[in-house]
Amino acid sequence: MIKRIECAYVPVSDVERSAKWYEEVLGMKLRSAIQPGRGAIMIMGDGGWLFLQPSPNMTPLTFATTGWTEVGESFEMFPICFETDNIQKLYESLRQAGLWLEAEVRDEGTCGHQLNFKDPDGNKYQVWQQPE
Repeated sequence: MIKRIECAYVPVSDVERSAKWYEEVLGMKLRSAIQPGRGAIMIMGDGGWLFLQPSPNMTPLTFATTGWTEVGESFEMFPICFETDNIQKLYESLRQAGLWLEAEVRDEGTCGHQLNFKDPDGNKYQVWQQPE
C-alpha cells in the first residue's frame, strides 16, 4: 500500500546556509526562493524532495542504536540513506566541504559502496551506490 518516501524533513539552524550547502556539496537544487522564517525545499536528482526546516533548538537528525554493530555496541545511526551514481565524486565534494565523513568509501560487496557523512548541523546520512 505504501509506495515510496516522497519527501523527508530535516532540522537546520540556518535555512539559507544549509540550502547553499546542500546545493554546492550534494548537488541538490533549491525549488523556490526561501521566505523569511520558512524552510527550503531541495530537489534531488530523481525528483525527491528534502525539506530543510528551521529548528531554533537544533537537535541533529540521528539516533543511537545497538542493532547496527555485530557486538551490540552503541552506534550513531543515520535515519536517511541517499543513492548516488557516482559515490567517489560525492566523497570528494564532501571531503572538500571539510565536515565529518568517513575516511573512505566502503565496498560492501553485494550491498554496494557506502559512505556516512554529516551536514553542517550534524544531521547524519548515508549515501549508497549500487554494486558494479
